[in-house]
Amino acid sequence: MVTIAEALTLALDHHLAGRLAEAQQLYNRILDVDPDQPDALHFLGVLAGQVGEQTLGLQLIARAIVQRPEAADMHANSGNIRRSVGQPEAAVEDYRRAVALQPDFAEAWTDMANALRGLGRTAGAITALERAVASAPALTIAVERLGALRHEEGRLLVEQGRGTESLRPLARAAELLPLDADIAFLYGNALFAMGLREDSTLAYRNALAITPDFPSAAFNLGVALGGVDRLEDSARALERAARLDPRHLDAIDRLVVALALLDREDEAAAWGERALDLKDRTAIDTAPALPPLPARPRGAEARRHNVIAFSLWSGQPSGPHDPAEILRRTVALYPGWTCRVHHDATLAADRLAELAAAGADLVAVASDAPTGGPYWRLTAADDPTVARFLCRDWDVLPSADGKAAVDAWVASGQPFHVLRDGVLHTEVMTGGHWGGVAGLLPDLLPLAERHAAAEADRAQDHRFLRRIVWPMIRDRALIHDRAHPRHGLPFPTP
Repeated sequence: MVTIAEALTLALDHHLAGRLAEAQQLYNRILDVDPDQPDALHFLGVLAGQVGEQTLGLQLIARAIVQRPEAADMHANSGNIRRSVGQPEAAVEDYRRAVALQPDFAEAWTDMANALRGLGRTAGAITALERAVASAPALTIAVERLGALRHEEGRLLVEQGRGTESLRPLARAAELLPLDADIAFLYGNALFAMGLREDSTLAYRNALAITPDFPSAAFNLGVALGGVDRLEDSARALERAARLDPRHLDAIDRLVVALALLDREDEAAAWGERALDLKDRTAIDTAPALPPLPARPRGAEARRHNVIAFSLWSGQPSGPHDPAEILRRTVALYPGWTCRVHHDATLAADRLAELAAAGADLVAVASDAPTGGPYWRLTAADDPTVARFLCRDWDVLPSADGKAAVDAWVASGQPFHVLRDGVLHTEVMTGGHWGGVAGLLPDLLPLAERHAAAEADRAQDHRFLRRIVWPMIRDRALIHDRAHPRHGLPFPTP
């Protein structure tokens, strides 16, 4: 004769193998013999929940708990059924009873975390999962869910600008899921943002070890290595990023800088050629629809002045040369040209007087001007009295071969001129190294205002020129380029 224990064992075998009808039949036979048998009540209740009879399942498990109130697994399975029928609060209470009876019940902690997460109580879910992992470090589902929640917690803190607070959850996520490249990458970003650049390089290397074709990780590694003066390593990482993603302009531009600092000029120039190719192609492919340039300047008869336009404001990054000295040399080198300095109210009166004495025609810009300083010099291109204009920066002294290049442009008959003054000049055109015949382009300041409102950072004027101006002038410009022979003529000898 089969005992109740033997019948239970056979019923569980059927249950676990998915033979639910056979298991149900055996559980009922046991209960026919012993209506209060707690194990049969419990497992039949679990089975009822599996086949969609949740109300019956909860009733059966409740009867089992009356017989064996100290059974943690019965409380946990009651919680599972309650969660399945949309009763997460009641489920949480069942799980709390289970773990109170058995504090190392990792599965119950994990299921409680799922219920708490469904209620939007993420912090409680994380606490429950930490208990689950502490109880059973090999419980994969708990480890993975905790890693995912710690990752999410860290990411949200980063997005809120709370970098210091993000480090702990991201470090925990990286510890739990050491083969997740995205977590390693985000952890590296958080470390870098907090100034822990050396530590960030380890995180980025981990991301690349997991996912070797991860261009963003390679790029950020290159930036971080450059930040700790490991230029050779930085160049290797940046080149890796550029080869993984041949359209990664930031990687290519930074690689050019790293190679130039390492005195690897030929390599820097070769990568600079790639940058120019890519920027030119992208600018043409994405150029906005603008009318073709006229053959003759608008209002040509009134255009009598040649202007060299500068912008100056007090918060401007300082260069190696004093603006007054640059003006004096420019005035001497370019007879017949007016040096026009656009400035705001932040410059002191004595500074303005010094610039005027050096030969500047000072033009005050309103304090509520809609564009930033780099755009002010574009006023010369829109001025109806200007015949030719040059836009210049304060970063270098004017040179004789630069003047010879301008003379060659004037003699060429081309309406526009672009200069690239060295291996680091990898923009198709920069704000302080171009010029043209005024009255051919549409008014640039209104276009610049719209662009500036959409993209506010230090390089926005370069992107404006590349995206808006370059497609209009590239086929009507004389280009001089010291480092990239495929992209321009060499500077002429004075």
